[in-house]
Amino acid sequence: MKPTQLMFVAMGVMAIGFPLSAASIVTFTLLPSNGLLAGQAGTAVGWGYTIGTTSDFVTIQSIAFGDGTPIGTFSTPGIPPTVASAGTPFTIPWVQDSSGLQYDISAAALSGAFTLGLMTLTYDAYSDPELTNQIVFGDQVNAQLGTGGDVTARVDVNATAPQNLPEPGSTWLVAIGCAALAVVWKARAVT
Repeated sequence: MKPTQLMFVAMGVMAIGFPLSAASIVTFTLLPSNGLLAGQAGTAVGWGYTIGTTSDFVTIQSIAFGDGTPIGTFSTPGIPPTVASAGTPFTIPWVQDSSGLQYDISAAALSGAFTLGLMTLTYDAYSDPELTNQIVFGDQVNAQLGTGGDVTARVDVNATAPQNLPEPGSTWLVAIGCAALAVVWKARAVT
């Protein structure tokens, strides 16, 4: 066999040994899925997100918001060391200053102002669950709509947007605490 033919046979054997399906497909979606948020000047708004993969094990390196005309500050409080694997995506909700993707709207932002841009995930992929055999280094994917295509994340400053209010449970807890104090004070006044 000629050296050229031998080279083509070797390349064919290698191609069979490394199937194209080994490349993982990573999905990154925002919550809300349309990427639209609104808040009053001086407040924080945020996105949750879901990351999944068709194969391998994926970890987050970073998430960036390419807002062209910033009206505040983007942050990623508490990116978890969670691993997505085939059939096991993970979802991170937005909890102010704790998790998810947060946008702190400047107190000086004018009502009607907005910013928009792509949300980009930078990730690493590994072929093993122990994360010792890295096969993808710092690859990127933009947040996608469920039907495919990039979603453009947008933050609007809206004077009528609801402010972040305490959870109903904590409001009731404060009310019960105040009522208990009133009973104690009244009992002390009687004795």
